[in-house]
Amino acid sequence: MFPIQSVWLIRISLIYLIIGSSLGALLMVNKAIDFDQRIWSLLPLHYTILIWGFFIQLIMGTAYWMFPKFLSNRPRGSSWQTWFVFYNYNLGLVLYLITKFMIPINPLTLLGKFLIFLGLVTFIKLTWTRVISYT
Repeated sequence: MFPIQSVWLIRISLIYLIIGSSLGALLMVNKAIDFDQRIWSLLPLHYTILIWGFFIQLIMGTAYWMFPKFLSNRPRGSSWQTWFVFYNYNLGLVLYLITKFMIPINPLTLLGKFLIFLGLVTFIKLTWTRVISYT
């Protein structure tokens, strides 16, 4: 059965794909029809959304579903840890995107990076224990 945490990680990653692709389309239209050169300042936002929002979350959602399962009643481990990953990662990414590209020097940028890091480390721990304990 497909876990609900994977469903939400993949759904949110597809929302980031739509947003990032829309920014990319805007950049390409601006390349063909020169509206305003300031639009090119959205390029770092474009690839940050696609890499950290779409690609990494799609990998996390798929890996959480497909990696080996524990041979117990909770085959994927603690569900609250996965929700912790989901909320921390997405809150951190939104904080990072808002503060990094709107207000360059802000302590919330560091908080966003820390929440992304905390989400990734928790996901690695959650997945790694499943890999090394599988026999």
